[in-house]
Amino acid sequence: MSTVLIVDDDRGMIHLLQTLFELEGFQVVTVSSFENVLPTCREVLPDVILMDLRLRGRETLPLLRQIRQEDGLASIPVVMTSGMDCSSRCLEAGADLFLLKPFLPDELVQKVREVIESSGAPKQAD
Repeated sequence: MSTVLIVDDDRGMIHLLQTLFELEGFQVVTVSSFENVLPTCREVLPDVILMDLRLRGRETLPLLRQIRQEDGLASIPVVMTSGMDCSSRCLEAGADLFLLKPFLPDELVQKVREVIESSGAPKQAD
């Protein structure tokens, strides 16, 4: 079973994404505070990170850059999301994929599966 780490500060979005991914066979861990993202990544070592561009008024690109520089985390695929088209900034910072909100649930799950598969992660969601 693949693990997805959802990084978002919108409780409604977290609930929807958690339900969606659990129904699709994923294990889900959520983080809503900037300070807990890296410690949770280190502890969980998720198969993919789904991270909103803004978290409690702070941009998460610095977190993305830290993930990319840290041994043990650098190879974890990161899918960035935002309601604004910031795809070039996110991809330049090291994201594997950028998705513009709102996105279709089926499209999101498909893209996350593709990113996990292309990363060579051994675990797959059923």
